[in-house]
Amino acid sequence: MTRHLDQELTALLDGALPPARAREVEQHLAGCASCRAERDRLAHAVQLLAALPPPPAPSPDFSRGFYARLDAEPTARAGVLELLRRARWRNLVPIAGGALTLALVVGALASYRAEQARLARGLDLYQDYELVAGLDAVQDPEDVLVVGHLDELPAGARP
Repeated sequence: MTRHLDQELTALLDGALPPARAREVEQHLAGCASCRAERDRLAHAVQLLAALPPPPAPSPDFSRGFYARLDAEPTARAGVLELLRRARWRNLVPIAGGALTLALVVGALASYRAEQARLARGLDLYQDYELVAGLDAVQDPEDVLVVGHLDELPAGARP
């Protein structure tokens, strides 16, 4: 059973077939009258199309009129995803993400600074504890409470 050529005829006429495949198609055409008739019909159509004048250039107002008609067409009800895709504010999503990131960074820095300030307030107590502990005066938990309140003493009354 001989296979007839379909798409190869157009490719042959366009010169788009590789040389080896073009020879095979030509060999088939030599023995197949129906494929030769189809090739001749396609070749005639290509000649007629080539003889046509070029299409006229669109008028300067073509785009304006085309888009006006397009805008006048009724549109189907858009789904949520389509509305999000069309929305001009969709550019706000990256901006909102950046703002959220900035807020998190600022919050983390504020928390860090608050922790550092809390530690700094306790440095005096730590220094007093070091002083008292160095004198072997801290014997029980009550002594630790006393050291904790040393900063409340007037500056001249500290040990």
